[in-house]
Parts: sequence; structure tokens; C-alpha cells
Amino acid sequence: MKSHARKLVALLLACLMLATIAACSSTSAPPAAGGGSAAPSAPSSSGGEPAAAKRDTLNVAVSLDGGTLDPLYLTGKGGYLSVLRTFCEPLWDYTLEGERYWVLATAYDRVSDINYTLKIREGVTFSNGNPLTAEDVLYTMQINHEDARAFLNVKAIDFEKTKVVDDYTIDVWYTAFNAGQEPGIPQMGIVDKESYDPKEMAIRPVGTGAYVVKEYVVNSHVIVERRDDYWGEKPYFKTIHFKCMSEEAQRVNALETGAVDFALIPMKDYDYIESLGTCTLQVLNTGSSLIAMYNMGKNSPLHSVEARRAVSYAINCQAIIDVAYSGKAELIDWPASESMTEMQDRYLNMDEIYSDRYNLEKAQALAEQSGLVGKTLRIVTNGDPKFVTAAEVIQNGLESLKVKSEIINYDQASYFSFLMSDNEYEIAIQTPVAPGSVTCDVFGNYPVFIPQDWSGPEREAYIALGAKANATADLAERQDVVYELLKLFNKHHLWYGLCEDPNLCAYNKDLKNVQIDNSGVWILQDMYF
Repeated sequence: MKSHARKLVALLLACLMLATIAACSSTSAPPAAGGGSAAPSAPSSSGGEPAAAKRDTLNVAVSLDGGTLDPLYLTGKGGYLSVLRTFCEPLWDYTLEGERYWVLATAYDRVSDINYTLKIREGVTFSNGNPLTAEDVLYTMQINHEDARAFLNVKAIDFEKTKVVDDYTIDVWYTAFNAGQEPGIPQMGIVDKESYDPKEMAIRPVGTGAYVVKEYVVNSHVIVERRDDYWGEKPYFKTIHFKCMSEEAQRVNALETGAVDFALIPMKDYDYIESLGTCTLQVLNTGSSLIAMYNMGKNSPLHSVEARRAVSYAINCQAIIDVAYSGKAELIDWPASESMTEMQDRYLNMDEIYSDRYNLEKAQALAEQSGLVGKTLRIVTNGDPKFVTAAEVIQNGLESLKVKSEIINYDQASYFSFLMSDNEYEIAIQTPVAPGSVTCDVFGNYPVFIPQDWSGPEREAYIALGAKANATADLAERQDVVYELLKLFNKHHLWYGLCEDPNLCAYNKDLKNVQIDNSGVWILQDMYF
């Protein structure tokens, strides 16, 4: 196991979905209660108001607009979770190192493995003036539970027993202990029960955040402005202007010209941006990995494990790293990121394919044995250039097996729903993640919600093991169950781990207090010049 992953795992374990840092000059102090940084978010004048700003607007490049700002439906790709965080807040969150900090909650006290007392912060108001109460929090939990895309945020909550005790207290019950539930709660942005309407929330959202949305044009921009009545420390910037730039070259040019101060950029442009001398760059592993996921259905050319392994042996993972990540990502020795929580060294190289990767001789033999030769495979992506590059490398490898393929690119807004409900593909490029990057959550739950057209008694056995892993409170016992789960996973070869999927951001070298949390959200409201 790599040293950086070992360190991150240890830190995350002490606390309980992207750490190598390059050229980093940012402050790494953990946020304090109230969502602000332990270091001041900006120099302050007397009276608690921000000092006169060098510039009062922060310009941020984002991409892959999902067409909504509703926290139930907003997708996490391209930086839009960071947009969400400016106007809609969670109960708590975790730093990249795994340290919890409170936001809209002040305590989550354990009564038993399945019973907790949740305390809500007093004195908080939504941007429409309504006070935040326990009723809003329970309502948010309930609407998350009712939606398939948000269900995982509250997957273990027992809504028959969970009750509001008073305006700022909820008696929370689980149906059973679930290891992924507590780190999953921060994925839920709290909404106002009185005013919540999906159509209105999509374009004119109401939240408790430090900013309020003033303008949203899909696939163009989002403008948020600082709230004078914000409950916490006032941010430095009066305005944050998010500019939707789906083309990689747009974001690079915008950084070069100064049109934006902050952007997620492709790895291939790392050296160029660094050469400008105007930006700081950060490369961070945050529990995300790039995978090739397989359709295992009876009518799929990849129904047999031999066919699936033939595809994996034909994939040149180093080529994906070299082209999609400019050589700055790392190979992985199991089907997920090596920076995930609760993983152990014994999980690595359980499948020999990771120690004997890109073996065309084995690939060709398995392709012939399984009848894959001459078939045509559909490779689907969400249109992200990294995903498309991986698909093209896979397509090239398949050609050496005399297997044809076509690449189909979907939009980000519909891609995940497509995978959940449609089996019209053979290979899907994906980045499986879980709240807090918990190992048992990814392997136990991901194949449930993305079923891959897998059926039969061994799938039922796998689902049962996944449920057992997530329901085991003792860490050592849970890791043993995950080990058994991985044996079955590798036997059926559900997906192939291609490489780490690191986050690369570049920002104005004068921008201070640049921090990312454990879920890959950049805390923009804490930044200042």
C-alpha cells in the first residue's frame, strides 16, 4: 500500500466519495464550528464585518452543469457541489484528513449502535428569513429517503421511530447499524420545509448558506451574493461568479488570462499552468478511482467472467494515466482507490489481474475461450474527457482481440440514472465513491444501485455479505466481512480498477485558505485574497 494512502486511511479511521499535494501554499487548518476555518477566513475589521476587499468577486470555473441547483438532484461532477455549498449547508462535514467539524448541527451523540441524539444549531435562518428547526432537518431526511438518487444519504434511518423532540433536537433511530450512515449525512443539504418546491429550488434555491443565488443560467453561469443576515462568520467575497466552462481549453485559457481565479483542470495541462507562474496547483487523491464496469446480463457478450477478464487484460491502464492524467495519477492494486477508508493491505492484489495487468496473451486466450472474438461492445461515458480517453484506450485494446466497439457519450445529468435503470451497454466508465470513502459502503452498496444486470444466487449471496459488512459495528469484524465480500467480487470480476482519479485544481497564487473537504467540496466561502 502506498505511503500516502496509508497515512490518509489511518487519519480517517481515527475519526470514524478525491493525499498528495503539489506546490501547495494553502492553509490546512480544519474548519471550526460554524463552517468557518480555524484560521480567520479573511482579515476582519471591527464589528465583525469583512475588511475592505482587494477584490470583492471570486471567479470560479465549473463544468458539467446538471441543470438544477436542488440539492437532491444536483450532480457532484465539475465543481457544482462547491456551488451548492455556498448557499445550502450540511449538518456537519469532514476535513480531507477525516476530522469532523459541525455546521448546522452541534452534536450527534450515540445512545446505542442504532440510536443517536441530533442537536441542531440555534439562531440559524434560511435566506428567505425562516428559522432553521428540527422539523426542517427531519423533512430533508424524509425527501432524501423518497428519492432514489438521494436515498443513500439516509439509507439506515428508521422514519417510523425517528422523531422531533423539540425545536433543536431529533431522536434519530436506524433500522440497523450502518457503517456508511454517519459519514453519509453530510451529503445532505438542508432545505426549508415551509418553502421547498423542486421546481423553485432548481433555479431559485433557498438555503442557510453564506450566499444566496441571484442568477442561474443553465450551462452558462451561477452568481451568488453574500448574505448580510448569515448566521456564521461573513465571507470575504461579496460575490462569487461561477462560469460554466465545459471545454477543458476554456478553463485553461480563463486561468491564463485571469478571467477566473479558481478551476479544476485536466492533468495534461499541469505543466503548462505551472509554467505561467501565476497559479498554485494541488493534486489530491480523495477516495475516487476510475473503473471499467461490466454488464453481466445473460444476453450480454460479457456475461461470462472469462469475457470480462479478457477485456480487463486488454486495457493499458498506464496509457490511460499517461494520456488522461498526464502521468500524474497512480495505478491501483485493487478495484478502488487506495486512499479509501478502512481498507487493508490484504485487500490489495487479491485478484492476480492487478499484478499481471495488460497481458494481451492472456486477453486473447480468454477472448477466444469465451466467444468474445467478433462481437461488438458498447462503451458508455458521461462525456467527461477523462472518461472518453479511457473509453478510447479500451477500444484500442479491444481491437487487438478482434472485438469491435462503439463509444456512446451521455450527458452528466442523465448518466447515473441511465446506469441505474438501463442495461444497454457492455462497458461503463465510472468513478464509484461513497460518503466518507468507506470501503464497505462502496463494495456493499454500489452493485445494488448499479445492478449491472447481474442475477442469480451468488449475487444474492454478495448482496447479503454487503449488507452484513455495513451492519457490523466492530471495525475489525467489518473488515473481515469486507475481505470475504472482495473474494466474491473478484471471482465475478464486477469491474476493473483502472487508476486513481485525483483532483487537480489550479488557483490564483494570491488566493489564501484554499481547502477541500472529504467529499471533494472546495470551501470557497472561506477563501480570501
